[in-house]
Order: sequence, then C-alpha cells, then structure tokens
Amino acid sequence: MTAGRYTVWPACAVTGLAVFLCGLDHLVLLTALTAIRSDLGRDADAAAAGWFVNAYLVPVAVLPPLVTRLAARVGQRRLFTTALVVFTAGSAAAACSATTGWLTTARLVQGTGAAAITPLSLTLVAAAVPAHRRPALLGVWGALGGLAVAVGPLAGGAVVQWGGWQYVFWINVPLGCLLAAAARMFLREPPSSPAPASTGPQAGSGLSRGLLAVHACGFLMHAGVFGTVFWLAQFPQAVQGHSPWDAGLRILPWTAMPLVVAPLAGLMMGRTGARPVLVAGFLLTAASSGWFALLLAPQSPYAVQLPGLLAGGTGMALFFAAAPEALLANASDRCASAASGVNSCVREVGALVGVGASTVLFTHAGSTAGPVVFTHGLAAVLWAGAATAGLGLLAAAATGPARIRVPAGKPAGPVASEVAATARSAML
Repeated sequence: MTAGRYTVWPACAVTGLAVFLCGLDHLVLLTALTAIRSDLGRDADAAAAGWFVNAYLVPVAVLPPLVTRLAARVGQRRLFTTALVVFTAGSAAAACSATTGWLTTARLVQGTGAAAITPLSLTLVAAAVPAHRRPALLGVWGALGGLAVAVGPLAGGAVVQWGGWQYVFWINVPLGCLLAAAARMFLREPPSSPAPASTGPQAGSGLSRGLLAVHACGFLMHAGVFGTVFWLAQFPQAVQGHSPWDAGLRILPWTAMPLVVAPLAGLMMGRTGARPVLVAGFLLTAASSGWFALLLAPQSPYAVQLPGLLAGGTGMALFFAAAPEALLANASDRCASAASGVNSCVREVGALVGVGASTVLFTHAGSTAGPVVFTHGLAAVLWAGAATAGLGLLAAAATGPARIRVPAGKPAGPVASEVAATARSAML
C-alpha cells in the first residue's frame, strides 16, 4: 500500500471534509429556523420546523446497516462518491425550496446521502493510512465531527445574517462537487481482510448487559441534547430579539465545549476508565437542563444563561470522550464493528426521538406566538431533558468494566482503533 503523503493526506482531507459537511447539517439549521418560518409563511409552524431536522435524521438513523451490504456489491468508493452526489443534490434542492413540503423532502435526500458518507468514510481513510500512523491521523479525522457540531449553529447564524437561509444549503453544493471529484482521484477501494484475533474482553451475559447500557447511554444523550438544543438555540432570536449571528455566538459555549474538554477527559480516563466520565457527563447535562428550567425567563441576562451553557457543553464533551472506550470495553473484537454500527443507529434514533418529543412537549405547553408562551414551552422541554439525563446517569453506571482490557504488550487491534474513531466522529 502506498502510504506516502500524497496518498494519506488527500484521503484524510476528502473523507474528513465529507464527514464535516454531514455533521454540520445536523445543527446548522437551528439558528436559521426563525428566518425559515418567516419566509415560508404560515405552514412553517413549530411541528414543520421539527421535521426540517428530523427529515435529515431519519435516513441517517435507519440506513447505515444497509450501506454495508450495498457497498459489498458496488464497492465502497463508488457508493461513497454516489452518496456525495446525492447529498449535494439534496442541498441544492433545499436551497431552492419554496414550501415546507419541498424543504422536508430535500432534507430527506440530504440525509440519505449522509447515511452512506459517514460510515464509509472511516474504512476508506483507514485503507490509505499505514497502521503505525492510524491512531493519530484518525484522531484528527474524527475530531472534525465534533468541530462540525461546534460551529454548526454559529455558521448558520452567520450565513443567515449576511446572506439568507438558502445559503446554509448552497455552501454545500460547490464543496460537495469538489469532494465527489476528489474521491475518485485520491481514494482507493479498501481490501477485504479477516477479523483480527480478539484482544478485548470475551462476550458473556455481563458483557452483553454492559453493551446494552452503552447503547442506552447513546440513545439518551442524543435524545436529550438534540431535543433541548433544538429549542434553546431559538430562544435568543424568538424571545430576546437577537440576530442570527448573535444567537449562534450565544449558544457557542455549549456546542464548542467538546473541543476544549475532550482532550482533558481523555487524560482523566487514563486513571478512572470510561464509566466515571460517562456518569459525570450525564450529571452535568441534567444539571444544565435543570438550571435553565428553573431560571430562564424572557428577560434573563446572558450571565444567568452562561453557567447552564457551560455545564451542558462540558457534560456533552465528557460523554463523547468516554463513549468510544465504553463501547470497546463492553464488546469483543469479533463484534466491535457490528456493535459500533448499531450504536451509531441508536444515537441517531435518539436524536430523532428527542427532536420529535420536544416538539410535542413544546407545542403542548407553549408556542412561538410570543416570548412568554415560548419560554413556557421551552421550560417543559428542559424538564424533560433533565429527566432524560437522569435516566442516562443510571445507564452509565451500568456500563460494565471501567477500562478496556488489553493484554500487556499488545496494542488494540485495527478494529478497535476504527471503532473508537467512529464513535468520536459521530455526534447527532
């Protein structure tokens, strides 16, 4: 395998930027929803706004298990390139939308492309990276997913402020076309290889229960985070009258915390293992939602909001730092890839359920008709988010072994490295 700079870095750039685009479109709409509702008119109510996000999440949640089978027939590089074209076409259609139905359908097309891009990008970049450089390079590659979540609301606010909500989608079109062309030039089909010898804990009833707890953690964290951030990100505009750019800046302490906290959490896990970090993550997430539910009012100054934002962002960062190790600690190497795929689907289903359930709660307890009723609806969503995080704390305590058990002198197998990178890169 050619492992020179010419092969490695373009492959990392193509796959990493593709994952970045897909991750960006999870949350980029949050600070644009107010402008979209205003532009599309009466039919863009709160329920329709929820489907602008959910239509993207549905295919990302349900299609990845089918991607592996299809890629085995047509080839991973070909399917990855086709998925980029589909994602780009969906972005262009979304930018041209004049009705809520058209925009929802376009988001569904986008999500269909993203459902193949995200899982295939890992194996494609791994084929271009030599084994001794894989942990460092895949770590950088995986961090792009976290960066996309961090800058999503801010990027959406900036685009709406100086262009219009349509440009949230137009920016994907030239990048998607360039990446599709670059994928044919710089990516190669990964070779099939037998599963490596097991270096992790063997499967058993206790191990299976721990793996179920890890899946429950992923579902509950994504349900709580997406459900609360979906409405909390709209609060600065809909209630306090800030511009989209200001709204993106105000939510940034929450969404950007993973970039600051995750490296420190990694050092902490070297001593404590994953389970205590997961528990701390859910504890801070519950505290954040409870803080906002108790203190948030239409006239609340930003100083009152900031502790809740920092606690929520830190809790989310701790979770995403610990989730890969928790997954590997509760799955043997033979089932690690399958467990990672299931975990990815479970997380996306959690995000989907979180946005849907929060929309039902919001419309039952409040509405977008004014600042007071908006805050009432948001409070109901926040209490539900605190309860969800409380359930997640119980699941985190049941995740089984505190550490990944690897025999002395033997590095974790390539499957373990790839699963860890996958879990780090998946936030939605």
